[in-house]
Amino acid sequence: MYLKYILTGVALLIGGLLAVQGSINSQLGGILKSPFLAAFISFFVGTLTLFVLNVLMRAELPPKAIIAEIPLYLFIGGVIGAIYVSSAIILIPKIGVATMLGASIGGQMIVASIIDHYGFFNIAIHPISTGRIVGILLLIVGVFLIERF
Repeated sequence: MYLKYILTGVALLIGGLLAVQGSINSQLGGILKSPFLAAFISFFVGTLTLFVLNVLMRAELPPKAIIAEIPLYLFIGGVIGAIYVSSAIILIPKIGVATMLGASIGGQMIVASIIDHYGFFNIAIHPISTGRIVGILLLIVGVFLIERF
């Protein structure tokens, strides 16, 4: 039972890292005068990091037959990541880190609730409830308050 709370705390810390990442990438984009070059460098460094981790963890590449069976839509995560990181680099100087992250989290919660409710992508079903809807609405109101003040 406590593990769920510990893991939620870890998720909060990781969320905090997104604020740092967005700020650093935005500064890099300003220096390079290109949000897409900054995003490329961010992904390149991330790719190198993941390469080293896979080598250290002795991860084995799956056989070609397994790779061939993977539905193409499962590879879109990298595209979504590139869109997110590039957008953060562009938007943070204009609307601020808190507004950018708050709005993106609001969007994540809306789409996540739809995914949970219908069980898209083989996710366990968690029906949308009044409490979830109120929580999302409060989050969106919070974003507007952050932007306003």
